[in-house]
Amino acid sequence: MKKAVHFGAGNIGRGFIGLLLNGAGYEVVFADVVPSLIEQINLARSYRVITLDAQVETQTVRNVRAVLLDSEECRKEIVDADLVTTAVGLGNLVNVAAIVVDGLRLRKQQNNDQVLNIMACENAIRATSTLKDEVLSRCDDELRNWISSHVGFADVAVDRIAPNRAGHAVEPLDSVVERYFEWDIETPSLKGALDVPGATFVEQLDPYLERKLFILNGAHATAAYAGYHKKYATILEAMNDPEIAETVTSVQQEAISGLVHCYPSLQLDALEQYAASVRARFLNPHIQDDVARVGRDPLRKLSAQDRLVRPLHLAHQAAKETPGIVRALALGFAYDNPEDAAAVQVQKQIQELGIERAVSNVTGISDPATLRQIVDEYQAL
Repeated sequence: MKKAVHFGAGNIGRGFIGLLLNGAGYEVVFADVVPSLIEQINLARSYRVITLDAQVETQTVRNVRAVLLDSEECRKEIVDADLVTTAVGLGNLVNVAAIVVDGLRLRKQQNNDQVLNIMACENAIRATSTLKDEVLSRCDDELRNWISSHVGFADVAVDRIAPNRAGHAVEPLDSVVERYFEWDIETPSLKGALDVPGATFVEQLDPYLERKLFILNGAHATAAYAGYHKKYATILEAMNDPEIAETVTSVQQEAISGLVHCYPSLQLDALEQYAASVRARFLNPHIQDDVARVGRDPLRKLSAQDRLVRPLHLAHQAAKETPGIVRALALGFAYDNPEDAAAVQVQKQIQELGIERAVSNVTGISDPATLRQIVDEYQAL
């Protein structure tokens, strides 16, 4: 049987990546930092995935086990793995890289010929390339040369909402997800054959990455920041507010104008259908997704290459106005959740530097007219 080592045994790890890999015939070995979670997985050797749709469905994933992430046992699991995947958050890839390097060093000694593919399934653009750079920076020339011929680092785009488990999960290991998912894998960087039913294999990933980041993640963040501003608790509540729904739609339409301009291969009709399907997913009555979870880490989500600023620039390149994205950015800077460390940092910059310099620092936007629009919108809030 094939084996996959997956870093991150959270809701996405179990309910999305682990589920698909199990369905593809892999024994899935989860690596996580929570000892009690490791113990629960090893005791049960299975878990349930609860899919929320018009009808709620439950399925059981079997033949799984787990190891503590920063352990010798974890490193040894990489020696004979066929696949390594992650869902740990972009900021935690540096820790994973150190463990992967140790595992690859052991693999070179003990399993020299078998190829391995690595994919970072994170909510970020080209996270696998980030992981690859971290891995290679820790290698000597000999190991680096061996990796180049034996290890594939394939960038991916992933999409599945894993909402709050409350009201749906019964067992401790239950994972709760929406029905829709998308896993796009860029093929040129793969080593050997890879078959994962449900995944889509593409030659060029950039259009898929940015389509998802802008039309889904940008809209999601907009709903969260607007919902927080109006004191809604969930995305569902926020999206049932006509004003917020209109802002979310505007953000999507402005992003679409930039995407069509940047990627002629993307079709306007298909993008508009995708945007409508995203809004429908946000209105799934079974999904109670907290605005605080979706809005978390505005320091990253408001940054230059992320879900709101990057589509703003692309839309401007297409000579399109961006009132929706401007409002979304202003709402992001008004997101003053005291329980969110990154939001606290943003608010500190606003207090110490003033709103205009804070916006420029966080977003990288230097155009005076655009900065003025965001500041005016922020002050109007």
